[in-house]
Amino acid sequence: MKNLLLTPLLIFLVGYCQPNRYDTGHFPEKVVAFEEVNSSYDDYNSTAPFIYMSFLFHFSTNRESRGGQFDITGDPLFIDWSMTSGELQIGEDHTDDRFDYLGPLFDTVNTPADEFGPYSMGYRDEVSDSEVNWIDLVMYANNPEGHFDIRFTYSTQANTAGTSTTRIASPAGIQYLNTPADELYPSFFGEGLKFQDQYGIDTDKITSLLYCSNIQGQFDLFTCELPRASNLIDALESERLCEFEPIRHLNSKYQDLCPFVNGTLLVFCSNRYGGYGGFDLYYSQWDGEGWSEPSNFGESVNTRYDEYRPITLHVNRFDNTLMIFSSNRPGGKGGFDLYYTGIPQMIN
Repeated sequence: MKNLLLTPLLIFLVGYCQPNRYDTGHFPEKVVAFEEVNSSYDDYNSTAPFIYMSFLFHFSTNRESRGGQFDITGDPLFIDWSMTSGELQIGEDHTDDRFDYLGPLFDTVNTPADEFGPYSMGYRDEVSDSEVNWIDLVMYANNPEGHFDIRFTYSTQANTAGTSTTRIASPAGIQYLNTPADELYPSFFGEGLKFQDQYGIDTDKITSLLYCSNIQGQFDLFTCELPRASNLIDALESERLCEFEPIRHLNSKYQDLCPFVNGTLLVFCSNRYGGYGGFDLYYSQWDGEGWSEPSNFGESVNTRYDEYRPITLHVNRFDNTLMIFSSNRPGGKGGFDLYYTGIPQMIN
């Protein structure tokens, strides 16, 4: 995998030379193909949490193997909203090399097996008054033993006395989540935990992991309270048992997969009865005590084909939320392609 492929999705809100006519950006409510990253092979399972003031954009694809196994890759992209014209442009950006160090991090992920469902984030780890580390964390699932397990890797940038060093940890499994069944698509949850354009995640707000598993025969959504530990990496490496529980209020007797939580908004996919055909995208909101009854995103998003693995990102100065997902609907470049659309702002 080429290092340059895993560079940020940048948000530029520009308009310095001309009078501003638009104070607020708006993502299109129609579904738009992510032409810049799609291929004639299967491209799906994207994620867009952030690192620093920029955004990683990476996803699973079988393009490198020409339709064989899936790897995690990405593209250097930008989103440019003009405050003077109100136009939104999305394209490639090869000018920012600040994140080239992430290439080796993602190189550790891919194997001859399948890699699905990347989930990434960056955060500060204040070791002492004089030492601050920056942690880049990537979670995903792969199947070298014939069933999918959730794994993670991370890089540590240590800054001490003006010197910066980077260390990359070997991938490891999250032992208390994995079973002989398939476990995929981890997502953190905690009151006030949001993915938006700001510096780093506050890991003190993380209390649990959501994911999906077919341990009960079909895929369901599960939650697991993180073991108590001094930091997030220690919690993921813990050997303590986790009381994982199915989220019965959200699950159906059909296949329920791909949970992604952002603040109070949970999105997922399901082929449950009452949809538009195949897998549809659904959402639920946290009210402080539990998740609301799932709602279908409707025919403006869903089709009679498959819509899969949604993720959301709220961007400051936009009045709606960006949702990226994948679909095998007609009109794409082939197989599953990535799409985006604007949805109402429901992230609190």
